[in-house]
Amino acid sequence: MSYCSVEDLRNEGLDDTDEKLSELVGLSCDFIDRITGQFFEQRELLLTFDGRGGQNFPLPYPLIEASEILCNDEVITDFVIYHNANYPKLYREAKWPKGIQNIKISGTWGYEVTPAPIKRIAVKLAMYYFPSLSDAAAQDELAVKGLITSETTDGHSYSLANVDASSVITGDREIDDVLKFYIRSHFRMAVC
Repeated sequence: MSYCSVEDLRNEGLDDTDEKLSELVGLSCDFIDRITGQFFEQRELLLTFDGRGGQNFPLPYPLIEASEILCNDEVITDFVIYHNANYPKLYREAKWPKGIQNIKISGTWGYEVTPAPIKRIAVKLAMYYFPSLSDAAAQDELAVKGLITSETTDGHSYSLANVDASSVITGDREIDDVLKFYIRSHFRMAVC
């Protein structure tokens, strides 16, 4: 599943082969996943975690539906899923048992519907930030976009507004703002 389609790119005026446009869609979706540390579609996964001993159990991704939760190889049914996309978690009156890789959660993870801002920036990334994959000059331009703050040539110089380089991801403010909003904090887990 993708966050945008070849048809979305064609509707924006991008004209190329289906193969090339599909490649651009894939690259933009992979970029979004890599930068945010999460995914915006439904995926069936089994994830393994270390038990922390509290009532709240933070999750790395939103959990749409749990097929099965095992704690120390015993099925757990007394839990509540909190679907807050910014802080997904499970809650349980009894504390989650402490342990190393002792909690296994299988189910449907991610988003039931891809958020509209993610769909929009997927199209923008495909259109503007993955031009010709064989065009080295275009790739070089993208690598420094938004990072140059002053320049001097032939005795003339100018400065641009200071930009915190650590806050620039692509150089496009709309894209960067959406990516930053959805970036997940690092989360340690094992995937089975």
